[in-house]
Amino acid sequence: MENIRKAPSLEDIILQHFVLVSRAALAITLTTITILSLLPVHNFSGVDLTFWKLPVAADKIAHCIAFLVISGLLDGFCYQDSFNLKKAAIAALYGMWIEGLQSLTDYRHPSFWDIVANCIGIFIYWLSIPAFKRTPVLRVRWQYKEPPPEGIS
Repeated sequence: MENIRKAPSLEDIILQHFVLVSRAALAITLTTITILSLLPVHNFSGVDLTFWKLPVAADKIAHCIAFLVISGLLDGFCYQDSFNLKKAAIAALYGMWIEGLQSLTDYRHPSFWDIVANCIGIFIYWLSIPAFKRTPVLRVRWQYKEPPPEGIS
């Protein structure tokens, strides 16, 4: 009888390369968000950034979603500990840093309400962890166990 190999699932692949995937995803996301946050708004003139014709609400929703994602990626990057106040503070400080950088430009302006929206996104991630632990692909973050060092069994 032929030995038929089952193709690994996406979860298996992510689990096998968890540290590399989580580091790359966090680096790419933070780089992208930093660049997009510092570009002049007129660079987006051809893109309709207003969801439901509510430009202010759309911006705050985008902040919430971005920081929900950042919190998840940061949590995966530092997988040894559960999501805690330290990780939440790091994500919030990143958002404050972005707002500070925007204040140094002539074309972007910092907003207290952006920081509030960022913190709401972080809090939503924290509240969503029980659901994420049961969600395919996302649950890999809680399944990953670091392999023992070479020579130790």
